[in-house]
Amino acid sequence: MISFLLVFEYRNYPWLLVLILISSIITLIPLVLNYYRFTGASRWLVCAMPPLNVVAISVLSKVFYPNELTILHYLDVRFFLTGTMVIPLLVIQIAERRLLISSLLVSGVLLVALDLIFNLAGVGYFQLVNSEPRYYFVANFYPIAAYAFILVSLLFEKRLSDKAMQDNEVLISYLHNANLKLELQKKEIAEQNNEITAQSEELIANQEQLLNANRLIEEQKQTLLKIQSGLQSELLARNKELLQSNKELVKYNNELQQFSYTISHNLRGPLARLMGLTNLMEKDLSELKGGQLELVKLVSRSAKEFDEVIRDLGKIIDIRNDIYRIREKVFFQEEWSMVLRGLVTFIQPDMRIESHFREAPFVYTVRPIVTSILYNLASNAIKYRSPQRPLHLKIQSIQGQGMIVLTVSDNGLGMNLEQFNRNIFGLYKRFHTHTDGKGLGLYLVKLQIESLGGTVEVSSELNVGTTFKVTFKEPDEIEGQVVFESDYGSIFYNARTNCAGLIWKKQVISSEYRELFAKSLEMVKLYHTPFWISDLSKQGKIAPEDQQWMVTTILPESVRQGLRKIANVYQLDQHNEDYRNRIKEAVLKLGIEIEFFTDRKKAEEWVDSFLDQTPNPVE
Repeated sequence: MISFLLVFEYRNYPWLLVLILISSIITLIPLVLNYYRFTGASRWLVCAMPPLNVVAISVLSKVFYPNELTILHYLDVRFFLTGTMVIPLLVIQIAERRLLISSLLVSGVLLVALDLIFNLAGVGYFQLVNSEPRYYFVANFYPIAAYAFILVSLLFEKRLSDKAMQDNEVLISYLHNANLKLELQKKEIAEQNNEITAQSEELIANQEQLLNANRLIEEQKQTLLKIQSGLQSELLARNKELLQSNKELVKYNNELQQFSYTISHNLRGPLARLMGLTNLMEKDLSELKGGQLELVKLVSRSAKEFDEVIRDLGKIIDIRNDIYRIREKVFFQEEWSMVLRGLVTFIQPDMRIESHFREAPFVYTVRPIVTSILYNLASNAIKYRSPQRPLHLKIQSIQGQGMIVLTVSDNGLGMNLEQFNRNIFGLYKRFHTHTDGKGLGLYLVKLQIESLGGTVEVSSELNVGTTFKVTFKEPDEIEGQVVFESDYGSIFYNARTNCAGLIWKKQVISSEYRELFAKSLEMVKLYHTPFWISDLSKQGKIAPEDQQWMVTTILPESVRQGLRKIANVYQLDQHNEDYRNRIKEAVLKLGIEIEFFTDRKKAEEWVDSFLDQTPNPVE
């Protein structure tokens, strides 16, 4: 429109040709922006061009026809600007707030600044028409108020329209998805109908076969009922026999345990006297001659062998009575060194003995059992070595998933496992008769490792060698093992840190106090633990004579057994400070390091801080 107006007047104003060219270029800009996918800028320009054109036409018309102007020529442009406000609301969504506001600002700013634009162009109302004083109020207040009212109304309507459109899109999408699901369900139903039809036909075809089979089953059922009536009576009789056998078995088992206990304990007195007498007789061997001397030696050796059998039997009873409950950190190298010292008289110079414990240097288990297993397997390898070659004994430990595996291999006589496999771990079973032995070692190994939840396996080849694989199951709990439990206190043992401890539960009397500390001393003697934690939070007041007994009896003996560091836990509101000071003074004199804490976790962390300073034996 501006271009047509400029073309009409360009003869009077030749410079208008430049404006015509600029107007044409601006008209083409939205097309170019759309082509390059700048749709936001393109839409903003489409919204901005109408109000700009309206203002431009108004200014140019006043420039071209200054003598024909009235107040209406200054009001009509304001109504046109109000009308251009509709364009952004048609092409821009409410959600596009920045674009919508910037587009609406064009017409709004032009409407507010219209008189300023006219004045700058030299075609203001007061410059060309007259000086009506109410002009600014009439020409600005009403149009701007109308603009604001129409804008708010259109925005509200636009919001409702956009929301309805979004709801329609959601509904259309929902209906589309529902139609797709219905189509899929129709296909599935059609396929299921086909399957059902095929299955129905197959069922009809098989029905006759089933009827025939049912008749056959009924006939067999009658036959089975006849047989069952006979079996039930036989089963009842067998059940009675089984119950009676179980009662007898329980009775015999109890009697056997009692008999074993009697043998292993009640015979120790007479046997000890017998061994004492033989020792006295051996001191006077010079007075014996010939057959008498040989007879005394035989009696002495028989007494020693009898003592070994009773001791082994005692071990078996102890294992079956489950006295081994507490697990400790056992280093294979320490136990192996002790076993080698016990076998030193049997080890010959040409024997080659290897040990490798680096991969799994320790295991959480019962120390005497590890020592016994190592001793029995090593002594068996030495005892049953091949006379044709020097002994090569190899022992190593490896880390498995949730277990530690100890292997003991030798190049000795070996065994025929096909012949002896079932009896190899039997009580008093022997497979070579050229050496002394009771046939008890492998039985003890199996009994001991199974008491810990582990296993033992053997592979052997006659005249080649034997390998034993002992699997130690890793225990579930090693840090909070309860050694002794009572209503006034409990003793625990932490195998990971080799730390024992005492937790008091209430105010104790003298007998309870001394009983619990006496049992604590037994713990220190048994495990030689260097660390101790005492939780005194609920101990209460301790009598002076009991305090004196503890610091003069328990503490010195504990130090002698290896105790080096003590952590005491107490409450801040306790008034037993004299007791704590007496303990601190006593242990410092004994060379023990002691610390006091108000939280048991901090005490445990203090003990943990010393673990890295303690070397672990590996090889």
